[in-house]
Order: sequence, then structure tokens, then C-alpha cells
Amino acid sequence: MGSRESQFHALTTAPLYKLALWLLVTSLALLWLPVQWAQSLYLQQWVSHYASWLGLTVVASAAYLATLVGRLLFQRLMQQRLAAQQKLMVEEKVQTLDNTERAILREFILQGRGSVPMPLNHHGVSALVDAGILARAGSVEEYAIEGPVAPLKITAIARGKITRKVLRLPEGQLSEEQRERLLASRPEFAANLSRSSRHAA
Repeated sequence: MGSRESQFHALTTAPLYKLALWLLVTSLALLWLPVQWAQSLYLQQWVSHYASWLGLTVVASAAYLATLVGRLLFQRLMQQRLAAQQKLMVEEKVQTLDNTERAILREFILQGRGSVPMPLNHHGVSALVDAGILARAGSVEEYAIEGPVAPLKITAIARGKITRKVLRLPEGQLSEEQRERLLASRPEFAANLSRSSRHAA
């Protein structure tokens, strides 16, 4: 819905849109004006004299407006195609997650947060970002050890696909032993960032 509204807004704010629409409507109205009305408005002779120019104006205005609509339809088609490609890329990546990438995604569950600070240069993090599974949710900060760090979130397109089964997490409440095992398999940067946050605090 929002996409359609933005496309309509782009159409109505395009250069010369209002002028082309006004010329089209006005020219058509003059060409289709009944003879009696044209005579009563003293426009019959003028319309007859400039009929060819009015026709050219109709053609040019309609062509310009049709070009705008065609361009917007093409843009929408490309956006849908890119979205489909993004969805397919996410689905393929979810099916081929390695242990490091699963550990990174489990951080959202272990920390119970919608966004988690992560180093952007980490190979597992960058792979998930490139695949469209993770996206930045805040500004970048520089850390001495980890380099550029930013809060990341699971994208909307990937959220429904990152299940506990995919992350190899047991259903229900974690036992103490399971939690200890998961904590031991956390990505190496988790402890470093945790210590840095405590020092900063």
C-alpha cells in the first residue's frame, strides 16, 4: 500500500506533470466542445483555426503522461523482481548456514533483544548482511579490537525463516546444561563486546 502511494506521489510530482495533464484536458475539451457551445462562447472560429495544433498538443501530452506511467510501472516491476531475488537469496542462505552464522543469529535469542551490536568486519556477520538476513539498526562505532561495530537486526524478510529449528535450539525453556552449551558456542566477539560495554559504562 505504501509503495503504491509513493509511486503515485512520484507520478504527480514529476516535472511538467501538471502542465501536461492540464494541456491534455483543455485540448480535449476544446476539440470535443459542442458546436453550439463553441459558438456561444465565440470559440468556434478559434478552435477550427487551431484544431491541428490542439490535436498535436493532445498527442504530445498523452505521450508524456504515458511515458511517466510506463516508467513507474517498469520501476515497480524491477522492485518486485529484486524483492523476489532477495527472498530467494535469504531462503538459500538459511538452508546453508554454518555453525558460526548460527551462533551469531542465536545471540538475538540469548540476549533477548531485537538488535545486537556486532562487528561489521567479522566474516560471519558480513556474510549474513550480504545475504539480506541481517541489516544495520543504528550508527557505527569504532572499537579497538573489533573495529567498526553497529547494532544489527534480523530483516523482516528473514525473520519468519529464522526458527529455533534452523538455529538448532530445543523447543521450550532451555535447561541449565543447554544454556551453558550455547554460551560456550557463542561467537568470539560476544565476550569482547560485552567487556568493552562494561568498561564504557
